[in-house]
Amino acid sequence: MGESRGPQLVGCTILAAGIALEVRCGSVTMPGEGFPVAISKVTGIEFTKVKIVVDVSLVLLGIVFCYIFFGKWQWHIIGVGTLFAMYYVGWAVRIASHHLKWFDRLLKYRPGFRRYIYGLARYIYRK
Repeated sequence: MGESRGPQLVGCTILAAGIALEVRCGSVTMPGEGFPVAISKVTGIEFTKVKIVVDVSLVLLGIVFCYIFFGKWQWHIIGVGTLFAMYYVGWAVRIASHHLKWFDRLLKYRPGFRRYIYGLARYIYRK
Protein backbone atom coordinates (compact mmCIF):
# COMPACT_ATOMS: atom_id res chain seq x y z
CA MET A 1 0.00 0.00 0.00
CA GLY A 2 3.02 2.30 -0.07
CA GLU A 3 2.27 3.33 -3.65
CA SER A 4 2.47 6.93 -4.78
CA ARG A 5 -0.91 8.61 -5.23
CA GLY A 6 0.53 11.35 -7.47
CA PRO A 7 -0.25 9.59 -10.77
CA GLN A 8 -3.87 9.07 -9.70
CA LEU A 9 -4.22 12.74 -8.76
CA VAL A 10 -2.80 13.79 -12.13
CA GLY A 11 -4.97 11.26 -13.99
CA CYS A 12 -8.15 12.33 -12.20
CA THR A 13 -7.34 15.99 -12.87
CA ILE A 14 -6.81 15.36 -16.58
CA LEU A 15 -10.02 13.29 -16.66
CA ALA A 16 -11.92 16.15 -14.99
CA ALA A 17 -10.58 18.69 -17.50
CA GLY A 18 -11.66 16.41 -20.36
CA ILE A 19 -15.12 15.94 -18.85
CA ALA A 20 -15.50 19.70 -18.38
CA LEU A 21 -14.60 20.32 -22.04
CA GLU A 22 -16.78 17.44 -23.24
CA VAL A 23 -19.84 18.65 -21.37
CA ARG A 24 -19.22 22.31 -22.25
CA CYS A 25 -19.16 21.66 -26.00
CA GLY A 26 -22.14 19.30 -25.82
CA SER A 27 -20.47 16.22 -27.25
CA VAL A 28 -21.07 13.86 -24.34
CA THR A 29 -19.98 10.41 -25.43
CA MET A 30 -19.49 8.57 -22.15
CA PRO A 31 -22.43 7.19 -20.14
CA GLY A 32 -20.74 8.34 -16.93
CA GLU A 33 -21.35 11.91 -18.06
CA GLY A 34 -24.47 11.42 -20.19
CA PHE A 35 -26.59 10.28 -17.26
CA PRO A 36 -25.67 13.24 -15.01
CA VAL A 37 -26.14 15.66 -17.94
CA ALA A 38 -29.64 14.28 -18.53
CA ILE A 39 -30.53 14.56 -14.84
CA SER A 40 -29.07 18.06 -14.71
CA LYS A 41 -31.10 19.22 -17.71
CA VAL A 42 -34.34 17.72 -16.39
CA THR A 43 -33.98 18.95 -12.80
CA GLY A 44 -32.09 22.20 -13.42
CA ILE A 45 -29.45 21.27 -10.84
CA GLU A 46 -25.87 22.18 -11.70
CA PHE A 47 -24.07 19.39 -13.61
CA THR A 48 -21.14 19.15 -11.20
CA LYS A 49 -23.41 18.58 -8.20
CA VAL A 50 -25.33 15.89 -10.06
CA LYS A 51 -22.04 14.30 -11.20
CA ILE A 52 -20.80 13.98 -7.62
CA VAL A 53 -24.12 12.51 -6.44
CA VAL A 54 -24.25 10.01 -9.33
CA ASP A 55 -20.61 8.94 -8.82
CA VAL A 56 -21.09 8.49 -5.08
CA SER A 57 -24.32 6.56 -5.72
CA LEU A 58 -22.61 4.24 -8.20
CA VAL A 59 -19.75 3.53 -5.80
CA LEU A 60 -22.21 2.87 -2.97
CA LEU A 61 -24.11 0.53 -5.27
CA GLY A 62 -20.84 -1.27 -6.00
CA ILE A 63 -20.14 -1.62 -2.29
CA VAL A 64 -23.64 -3.02 -1.69
CA PHE A 65 -23.14 -5.57 -4.47
CA CYS A 66 -19.77 -6.54 -2.99
CA TYR A 67 -21.56 -7.45 0.23
CA ILE A 68 -24.40 -9.21 -1.63
CA PHE A 69 -22.17 -11.33 -3.90
CA PHE A 70 -18.98 -11.75 -1.83
CA GLY A 71 -20.17 -11.20 1.75
CA LYS A 72 -17.56 -8.51 2.41
CA TRP A 73 -16.05 -5.35 0.95
CA GLN A 74 -13.60 -6.24 -1.82
CA TRP A 75 -10.83 -3.64 -1.49
CA HIS A 76 -9.18 -4.80 -4.71
CA ILE A 77 -12.43 -3.96 -6.56
CA ILE A 78 -13.48 -0.77 -4.79
CA GLY A 79 -10.40 0.61 -3.11
CA VAL A 80 -9.05 3.88 -1.86
CA GLY A 81 -8.51 5.19 -5.40
CA THR A 82 -12.15 4.66 -6.29
CA LEU A 83 -13.29 6.35 -3.09
CA PHE A 84 -10.98 9.29 -3.85
CA ALA A 85 -12.03 9.59 -7.49
CA MET A 86 -15.78 9.44 -6.80
CA TYR A 87 -15.67 12.89 -5.21
CA TYR A 88 -12.49 14.48 -6.56
CA VAL A 89 -13.37 14.20 -10.26
CA GLY A 90 -16.70 16.00 -9.78
CA TRP A 91 -15.04 18.66 -7.64
CA ALA A 92 -12.27 19.16 -10.23
CA VAL A 93 -14.87 19.39 -13.03
CA ARG A 94 -16.53 22.19 -11.05
CA ILE A 95 -13.21 24.04 -10.70
CA ALA A 96 -12.30 23.51 -14.37
CA SER A 97 -15.75 24.63 -15.56
CA HIS A 98 -15.29 28.02 -13.93
CA HIS A 99 -12.12 28.59 -15.99
CA LEU A 100 -13.57 27.75 -19.43
CA LYS A 101 -14.90 31.16 -20.53
CA TRP A 102 -12.24 31.19 -23.25
CA PHE A 103 -13.58 27.86 -24.53
CA ASP A 104 -17.09 29.33 -24.90
CA ARG A 105 -15.68 32.11 -27.09
CA LEU A 106 -13.81 29.52 -29.14
CA LEU A 107 -16.98 27.47 -29.67
CA LYS A 108 -18.95 30.53 -30.80
CA TYR A 109 -16.26 31.76 -33.24
CA ARG A 110 -17.34 31.32 -36.84
CA PRO A 111 -14.91 32.68 -39.41
CA GLY A 112 -16.57 34.35 -42.36
CA PHE A 113 -16.10 32.99 -45.87
CA ARG A 114 -14.38 36.17 -47.03
CA ARG A 115 -11.82 35.95 -44.21
CA TYR A 116 -11.18 32.32 -45.10
CA ILE A 117 -10.60 33.15 -48.80
CA TYR A 118 -8.27 36.09 -47.98
CA GLY A 119 -6.30 33.92 -45.57
CA LEU A 120 -6.03 31.14 -48.14
CA ALA A 121 -4.95 33.61 -50.85
CA ARG A 122 -2.27 35.09 -48.56
CA TYR A 123 -1.00 31.60 -47.82
CA ILE A 124 -0.85 30.61 -51.50
CA TYR A 125 0.73 33.85 -52.76
CA ARG A 126 3.30 33.95 -49.96
CA LYS A 127 5.10 31.01 -51.57
